[in-house]
Amino acid sequence: MKTARTSGLSNVGRLSDFPLLDAVYVGTVRSPASRGTIRSISVPHLPRGYRSVTADDIPGSARIDYIGASVPVLASGRVAYRGEPVALIVGPDRLRVAEAVSMTAVRVDEEPASFGYEACESTRVVASYAAESGSVEAALAKAARVVDGEYRMGPQDHYYPEPQGAAAGFDYDKLIVFSSTQWPFQTRDAVAQALGVGKDEVVVRTTELGSHLDGKLWYPSLLACHAAIAARLSGKNALLVLSRTDDFMYTTKRAPTLVSYRAGLDESGRLVAMDASVMINAGAYAPFGAALVERAAKAVAGAYACPALRVSALAVSTDLPPMGAFTGLGTGPVAFAVERLAEDLADAAGMDPFEWRAMNAARRGDPTFGVPLRKGSPLEAVCGRLLAISDYPRKRSSFELIRKRRPDPSSPPGYGIGLAFGPQRPAATLSYRDAQSPSVEVTLSKDSTLTVRSSVAPGSGSVTRIWKRIAATALGLQPDAVEIASPSTDGTPDSGPNAFSRRIGVVTRLIGSACEGLASKRFREALPITIKKTQRARSSRAAPESPLEDSSWGAAVVEVELDPVDSSPAVRGIWIVAKAGRLLSPEDAAKALERDAAVALGLCVAECLDLSAGPAEPGDFRRYGLWRAKDAPPIRIEFVDDDADPKGIGELAYSLVPAAFANALSQALDSPWNSLPTCRRSEGADRDS
Repeated sequence: MKTARTSGLSNVGRLSDFPLLDAVYVGTVRSPASRGTIRSISVPHLPRGYRSVTADDIPGSARIDYIGASVPVLASGRVAYRGEPVALIVGPDRLRVAEAVSMTAVRVDEEPASFGYEACESTRVVASYAAESGSVEAALAKAARVVDGEYRMGPQDHYYPEPQGAAAGFDYDKLIVFSSTQWPFQTRDAVAQALGVGKDEVVVRTTELGSHLDGKLWYPSLLACHAAIAARLSGKNALLVLSRTDDFMYTTKRAPTLVSYRAGLDESGRLVAMDASVMINAGAYAPFGAALVERAAKAVAGAYACPALRVSALAVSTDLPPMGAFTGLGTGPVAFAVERLAEDLADAAGMDPFEWRAMNAARRGDPTFGVPLRKGSPLEAVCGRLLAISDYPRKRSSFELIRKRRPDPSSPPGYGIGLAFGPQRPAATLSYRDAQSPSVEVTLSKDSTLTVRSSVAPGSGSVTRIWKRIAATALGLQPDAVEIASPSTDGTPDSGPNAFSRRIGVVTRLIGSACEGLASKRFREALPITIKKTQRARSSRAAPESPLEDSSWGAAVVEVELDPVDSSPAVRGIWIVAKAGRLLSPEDAAKALERDAAVALGLCVAECLDLSAGPAEPGDFRRYGLWRAKDAPPIRIEFVDDDADPKGIGELAYSLVPAAFANALSQALDSPWNSLPTCRRSEGADRDS
């Protein structure tokens, strides 16, 4: 590895803080075609101090592995989506780099591209998952009623507080990489692979994540590789920051998903069979495709018991930029679908939606998911409180009377209220790449300062305060004496990805356990004392568990009123009740759920992006309407008392609010609303170039 001395690389909170003295900027040359063979890359004359980088210049591997998928660092030979990086321009002046990028001509022999995913050739299926229990065909044949439904959730942008990027520079014999990543050790491994060096020669330090919605699990690694290669070849600090438009057009989005059901009910309205199909548009290369389909498949029954269940889930590769994770990693669109289905099934059975859910909720011993459930879903406890604070029963009955007695049946009733119930599944591994178990390390120094280290960042001030309070209480310290170390691969243990609410569900427990262990040694051993705690990995020989075990639970009600002129929905209120174990800070938990509920509502009524006819255009970015917090309706949050270990709630609002909103909108329109977000561009609409 090249040896050089740089300075100022220890404290970079945001990429905009990166030291620019004697640095080079990195610009990205992209494919103009969605599919085809690269014939030539013509770079203009570059002055001294500038250079271009293609796949042939990569010191190590030209492809890096992401969760079972292989992604080119820079495309060579062929391109798989429009905007795919094919070259880099590196130089000391940002404007001249941008000018050189715009003057670089990439010639591609273009081929017909495919963007659809709802029906496809088998060659485009990149991951699949199937399971069956009971006799589905026989149960459907005997069912008193059979209900079919299709439910869609479209792509959406994560819209990070700071556009994605990366920076890199040398500190003696170490390459220091700064990346806004949820998974610093995965980023380190990718950079080492691309440079052809040992993992110990690369250090990854995380910058501020902001609100990421699980969109920074793998893509930051690609940008980190670009910045690292530029630093290696130039011998200087290198900075790459995408423009807002490029971030919107070329980085990962929520994978569009179609969930189809055929469900059977008996005479009483009890669910007897479910045949489910999940289709996921994974885009090019399909990173996380296998994880998306498995998690989606295991969520198709939601919180309900079904003696005969069959599910098939497929991830389809298309010629769009790689799609990816969104909060829930595949479970969000399915949670929306199953709760819309629950409403349709209640309607088919002539039952109140809550009463249907109460009849069909999974109970202790339920074998729907292949193994008996040890503890049933807490529907009565959660929804009992929710129905009271939202006045759901009275409002729904009133809105039903308006719907049935309106003088003009061709006009929508105008009022609706919807319910949704479901779990947030516990923190879990992603794949073989996440084989390491989450770890935390605490060190008490001679001056009685405690340092907590984990590669999972707190992510918010509230979590930081919780961690400090837990550690301080265990050791009799003041919270100010506790330092939460910034994640860095050379100074924190590998705790896996910052996803699935690991901050609360796993890391928080490990901090408490480590501090208790340290307290027992504090006055018996000389300082400093370091204690490391690791969550015990689940044995492959351990008995299988239902995917509902150890979940947090929640329910939401959303009330809407339609505008009398254009029938656009106005949300009058959101109510959420959750059961998530022992709350470490009820106030902070309520604020977090309130914020998530407002964002989740914005994902329902705004932030529309249609990729059915091709990748995003600059005009799509200009039209992309972000939800403003000040437009949020009144939101009320409550928690059910629970003495169990703390559990995550970071996905609950994103699973519950969309379904409750769509259920309310269906009543207000007197017509099923099975697609989100609500605004969809008309077929054949003009697209800006």
